[in-house]
Amino acid sequence: MLKDFKVESRYAMVQEAIKNYIITNKLKPGDRLPTEQDFAKQLGVSRTSLREALKSLQALGIVDMKPGEGTIVRSFNLDAVLGSLMYNLLFESTELLEILQVREALEYYFLDWVIDAIGPEDIQKLEEILSLMEKKARQGELFDEEDAAFHRLLFAPVGNALLLRLLDIFWEVLHRLRDPIEVERDPLGSYMRHKRILDAVREGDKEKARAFLVEHFISIKERVEKAVQRKQRREGEQT
Repeated sequence: MLKDFKVESRYAMVQEAIKNYIITNKLKPGDRLPTEQDFAKQLGVSRTSLREALKSLQALGIVDMKPGEGTIVRSFNLDAVLGSLMYNLLFESTELLEILQVREALEYYFLDWVIDAIGPEDIQKLEEILSLMEKKARQGELFDEEDAAFHRLLFAPVGNALLLRLLDIFWEVLHRLRDPIEVERDPLGSYMRHKRILDAVREGDKEKARAFLVEHFISIKERVEKAVQRKQRREGEQT
């Protein structure tokens, strides 16, 4: 009986029990779960504990609680889960370098797929973004929006929606974590590194493309490390 466990453990186990019930009974989107009274009796928990667990699963997009209709199974949607991921990364103060490592690994792995799938229209769109980046860089301006668009357009031909959503999340988290520690920016150098990546992709040279991508991330990580060191020195001087 779940009521014998500690409150925190019981709460998590009620959620797992509900998910297991959905899977075991092969419920489909739109199917209705048992009434609160029957379900709580089956799980051996209070209706309050059950209701809280259902609310949590509703926030994750697994079920939908409708007044007068009961609780139904929802079609799976990653938006709620990924939104929670971004919040947790920010709330838990995830190290910026760790985020960079994960993003680099994702882009490095999928870059070969990009070269296999990319077409002339995709290249043209990337060149247009690159032109905007160059214009701003030569004027000493930053181009965060164009940078994010470049990476999204570069990996769009892979056809993996989850990859694009994750890259968006990592970009947003990087942007929010980077500014407070005052990472030095390098617009012209960043433009050139993006250009080298695109040139290699256009040529279909996977080895060069991977090398230039690694070079791009090395530059970012070096500047992040210097910013972190500066911040630590300032904090040390204030104590």
